[in-house]
Amino acid sequence: MVALGGNNRVDRVRSLPFQAGTAAAYGLSKEQALALITLNTAKILGIDKSTGSLEVGKDATLFISGGDALDMLGNKVENAFIQGRTINLDNLHKQLYKRYQEKYGVK
Repeated sequence: MVALGGNNRVDRVRSLPFQAGTAAAYGLSKEQALALITLNTAKILGIDKSTGSLEVGKDATLFISGGDALDMLGNKVENAFIQGRTINLDNLHKQLYKRYQEKYGVK
């Protein structure tokens, strides 16, 4: 049983999906790579009865990407849910991007 993890540094945790994508590029299937950051991790932590995969009775903690979630260039998170609750994905970077996009008429 193998999983990917970080040492509580935000930059490492934020890049976990891309680390899994790198593992897929070096021979793991996409499903095996995804398990490195989902079900395998939940099993190692002993919380796989409530999280780690999408099954009836488990917490609905997931995100929806408009592209390949394991690809740094293709990942575009559109929605996120923690225990079934919608997470607000708005942040200062998105607000500034929108402001200057409108100001300079860039699309």
